[in-house]
Amino acid sequence: MPEKYDQDARPDEKLLKLFMLLLFNDKEFSLTYLAETINCSKQTVARLLRRIDENYPCHLLERKSSRQKYYHLQRPAMSFRTAIDPAGLRQLALCRDLVKGLLPKEDWELVNMSVQQAKTNLPRADYSSYQDANVGTRLTRGHIDYQSKQRQLAEIEKCILNHKCCSLSYQKDLNGEIKNYAYAPQMLLTFHDSLYVFGWIVTEIGPVRILKERPAKFSVHRITEVTLQNRSSAELPMKDMEEISDFGFLRDEPFKAKIWFSKEVMTYISDRIWSDDQKITPQEDGGIILEMTALSRSELISFVMSFDFKARLLEPLDLAEEIKDRLLKTLEKY
Repeated sequence: MPEKYDQDARPDEKLLKLFMLLLFNDKEFSLTYLAETINCSKQTVARLLRRIDENYPCHLLERKSSRQKYYHLQRPAMSFRTAIDPAGLRQLALCRDLVKGLLPKEDWELVNMSVQQAKTNLPRADYSSYQDANVGTRLTRGHIDYQSKQRQLAEIEKCILNHKCCSLSYQKDLNGEIKNYAYAPQMLLTFHDSLYVFGWIVTEIGPVRILKERPAKFSVHRITEVTLQNRSSAELPMKDMEEISDFGFLRDEPFKAKIWFSKEVMTYISDRIWSDDQKITPQEDGGIILEMTALSRSELISFVMSFDFKARLLEPLDLAEEIKDRLLKTLEKY
């Protein structure tokens, strides 16, 4: 037996409950089921169904099978307005403020306009009290202007959303050679205030096949041209960057690293997760030793050297020697 509504409900309450039952359940209901659920006679349900069909922007479909009638509410082409949660809208506004300067100007203005439009869907009681104030901002040193890359970004997004390959032209260095690739973008990434595209280098013609064992990442600001191809990438494996939780953006073979940090920077190091398997051990000199799994040798070297004398790479030894050589070469410049 279906769960019954309140048998003491008024006719208008029964009408509303019947309408909601049909609207939010995209399936057929028998007249018997509806009568038992609303807790009234079949004649009453039939009368309420006629009112729904005549007065609401939906089409009520009726089907007869043997001695039973079945009803299905065909939803309207227009969508019903859903109330926005004020706290959720404030979080969206914060995201808008934090990406300002990272996205091209027109793209950011589109985000801002969407936030403003979403405000009109706030519950009436919250609309007047909602404050769309800027509570966050983004600070960076030496930012990249992506305004000139708006078209390339738009084409990359089309490829990702439609699971299509593209022809991609890339100039790694300022005066370097422009190289062309057949590429299957999978997602856009942000790292150190820069945008990257992550995906597979694939065959140029014929069936789409992966050419390299690992996905390739390209800096968006170094991409000179993107042309959408009518070649599907839907069958290619998806690599989830969020599943990679070790240190390093550029991917080498995983290796273990051990670094000593002085007490001046140990709070900064301890406050962050550098690798899921990290281990931090306090030292008698007031510093700490961080042990973690790293994926990029070059990034680990840059990371350690960024702390100058406040950090020392203990393992692996070959990278420690490379840091020493770099410091000696730097000293020669002075």
